[in-house]
Amino acid sequence: GCISTADLPVMTSATITGGTLRTWGRKYKALVDGPPTGEVDGYAYRVESSEQEEYLRFRETDVYEVVRCRVALHGGKGGHQEEVLGLTFRFKCQDKLDVD
Repeated sequence: GCISTADLPVMTSATITGGTLRTWGRKYKALVDGPPTGEVDGYAYRVESSEQEEYLRFRETDVYEVVRCRVALHGGKGGHQEEVLGLTFRFKCQDKLDVD
């Protein structure tokens, strides 16, 4: 099924550590393991239903794997940063990465 606009998640500016971005297919961004101090900025949201999780897993295809990570959420109450444990999609096909 599709996610209706009423079910769209609230996106929060976020940073994860321990990763870096590479490209594959000359146009797609891929999160891969990086140095422990490596930071990747993006957005996060809380998955609220099994349907949302299924949609994400389907959309991200089999070149990604789900891994645990620490997520720093920006702009919380009073503009403070909050760190939570979360999940992200890590690119698992190292042989498909573009040469930098």
